[in-house]
Amino acid sequence: MANNKPIEDKKFIFTSKVVEEVSEKINDGVLVKRYQNPWFKNEVGYRRAGITFMMTEPEIQEYIKCKLDILYFAEKYCRIKTEDGSVQNIKLRGYQKKILELYTTNRFSILCGSRQIGKTINAAIAMLHFITFNNDKNIMIVANMRGTTIEIIDKIRNIYAQLPFFLKTGIKNLNQQSMVFENGCRIKSSARSKTPAIGFTIDFLYLDEFAHIPSNIIEPYYTAAFPTVSAIENSKIVITSTPHGMNLFHKLLTDAERPDGDPLKNNYKAMRVYWHQVPGRFVTYFRLNNHKMYENGLTKEYIMNQIENEFGKVTKVEMKFIPDLGKDVIYIYNNDLCTDTIVKSLQVVKEDGQEVSIYSLAEVTTWKEEAIKDIGGEDAFNQEYGLRFVNATRSLLSESLIESLLENKKNYVYEEIPELSKRLKFSYSDLKWIDDDDVFSPVIRNSVRGIMSVDISEGLGQDYSIINIFKISPKPKDLIDIQKLNYTQISDFFCLEQIGIYRSNYVSVKQLAELFYTLAFEYFNYENFKVVLELNNYGNEFLAHLPHIFDGNNNYGSSIFFRYKHRVDSPDEKVGLKVGDNKNMLVRDYQDAMDKKNFIITNEDNIREITTFVKHITTSGNVRYAADIGHDDTVMTLVNSSSIFTKYDFREMIEDYSSKIVDASIINEWKEILKSSDYTEGTDYSSIININRQRKFISQFNKGNDGKNWFGI
Repeated sequence: MANNKPIEDKKFIFTSKVVEEVSEKINDGVLVKRYQNPWFKNEVGYRRAGITFMMTEPEIQEYIKCKLDILYFAEKYCRIKTEDGSVQNIKLRGYQKKILELYTTNRFSILCGSRQIGKTINAAIAMLHFITFNNDKNIMIVANMRGTTIEIIDKIRNIYAQLPFFLKTGIKNLNQQSMVFENGCRIKSSARSKTPAIGFTIDFLYLDEFAHIPSNIIEPYYTAAFPTVSAIENSKIVITSTPHGMNLFHKLLTDAERPDGDPLKNNYKAMRVYWHQVPGRFVTYFRLNNHKMYENGLTKEYIMNQIENEFGKVTKVEMKFIPDLGKDVIYIYNNDLCTDTIVKSLQVVKEDGQEVSIYSLAEVTTWKEEAIKDIGGEDAFNQEYGLRFVNATRSLLSESLIESLLENKKNYVYEEIPELSKRLKFSYSDLKWIDDDDVFSPVIRNSVRGIMSVDISEGLGQDYSIINIFKISPKPKDLIDIQKLNYTQISDFFCLEQIGIYRSNYVSVKQLAELFYTLAFEYFNYENFKVVLELNNYGNEFLAHLPHIFDGNNNYGSSIFFRYKHRVDSPDEKVGLKVGDNKNMLVRDYQDAMDKKNFIITNEDNIREITTFVKHITTSGNVRYAADIGHDDTVMTLVNSSSIFTKYDFREMIEDYSSKIVDASIINEWKEILKSSDYTEGTDYSSIININRQRKFISQFNKGNDGKNWFGI
């Protein structure tokens, strides 16, 4: 292959001294010949590809040091322009050094970090180091927004431009979204893609703001990319994000944080960086008021002296004049011995011995309090800075409850079942069971009493059709001991324990009807099960299929379904639950049921949807409940099932079943608890129930519900 390199380029040898001399000429406006210009497209700071450069012996030694030690590389040679235009060495904080070590020493790294901790700088340094000291490597940057990827590449470019020439790799191409180097390395970026770039081998995958990329985009991308990247020798995956619900990021992070030996622990190394680890944030401010100081005969120097005497031995104290405020501000840096609570209790002693609260002399605040104001509230702060995965005001469930759900999740598996395989002409591989052989024991499953909750979609790859399967189980004794004073009926001692779930967005309504029938009427004992069916959209079509499936060769009966009044003025209850204006009421019942542990949910998909099912405020000020990201179909089966706890059919089912599975002595204990509860109330419980039912009905009627009574009362 012919060498088209100009003869001048072949002869001209650059050194650091030559580069410096040529750059001075360019800065002075002197025109230099192309072969004498070391810069890519005349952009000073960006080394041109194809030139010959000779390092000195000291430069060779520095090159080796930088290659072997990323911290040395970062602290000595990584510089960046500041807001005032000056160029300064990047000063790594303690946790930033640990982050770089995390990225360097591990193939798979995941960082959950507060806002404004400098993670972009860290990522830029890590990726620049990777392409500088490797050949023929590709980096892919994926983020939630295009602007984020541009920012990251811009940061890499800025740090690269300030490197000494001997550390620069020649550039062949450069734009906002990619960089191509003469050593064969490339950096490419993408925002919110479902699939990795075709034909682009990824050696270093950086996924930024991972939790903020919608699940329907990032999950397929990650599923496709991980096996490909991990199969490449010495490849890396780095994931960074702030929390944003209980999604794939939360799962990868928490599984990485599991103890060694835990079978669910993944191969990621995890790290969290909180807001208070950033210097200057864990601080209390006294914004001195000149007028109030004058009224009390005090000076800023006098107050500062007392504060130094009070706190100076255990923490740093300083005073600065802030021009934007026009005030002197005293900074007291908090620690375990000098918390903001302690600082705020300060009493300034005047010369006459009189004590004056610091609140009488200054505006007292903290960095956290100011950040809460700026970001829009404590819940937003807790998510963006406090690494909380649950927004307390939007979440329907407490953070502790959600954490317990995550801790108690179980493995669910597909099991080929002869009864289903014989009947069904389509795959039912989306039917997963809790990993427990008892579920598949004919003797046990025929005696199981349970509930199914069915939610139906059109099967076109959008929303999911769900069959959620629960067995009725006594609540754990320790839970009963906590709750028993509030129990008023035998059914309060029982819960619905999840044992299986079918979740598919490709099954047709007819196929779902066939699967449901086979499960409810042939796999389980249909006399032991009751079913909650959401009637919206495709419910009636589902019901229409049931009598005719398998060419009518079936034992279908509609008595298996819970019945509800579809309108207040209806004299009869009908199959199925209609969900409309009543949804918020049902959601409140769901909240109550979850708080009481009336459900034991262990399926991961179900739990993930629970964590992202939150309150939304519409533009008109109304409240609605829906998934923050992803789907909420499995949650809606729980919401719908919450309607049964007050239904007579369910209570009767429990009372009949309890005598068969619970010892008589325990039943007697429970009855004594209920008697005590009745005595405490001072009246017959059944009367209370009837009164409460009436109140609920009247309340809803008066509020206006289009004549609908959704609870069958």
